[in-house]
Amino acid sequence: MRAWIQGPGRTGIVSSSVRCLRALAWTGLAWVLVGSPAIARACAVCTAGREEENQLAYLLTTIFMSALPLIAVGTLGFVLWRRFKALEAELEATRETEPRAVAVTAAVDPRA
Repeated sequence: MRAWIQGPGRTGIVSSSVRCLRALAWTGLAWVLVGSPAIARACAVCTAGREEENQLAYLLTTIFMSALPLIAVGTLGFVLWRRFKALEAELEATRETEPRAVAVTAAVDPRA
């Protein structure tokens, strides 16, 4: 049995066996990812029976991974704040150096 794939720039036939192989590959990948902590005997919160060195490594890694998003967002905020201040200073400098428009009013004779 064959299924047609239609879309912008995509024409052709994909057989059901290819879809079956894709599904099997994704299922296998999911099983590997689910089973990998058991294979490696690694768990960030299961520290019973481990050496002090491993416990410290897990603790420091957990602290680092918890702080990393906060540091990234803080850095982004600081960079944007500094850039906005630089743009405001640049805008003020251009306002001070530009000649000011002087309103000149001339007497206009409506009969002319």
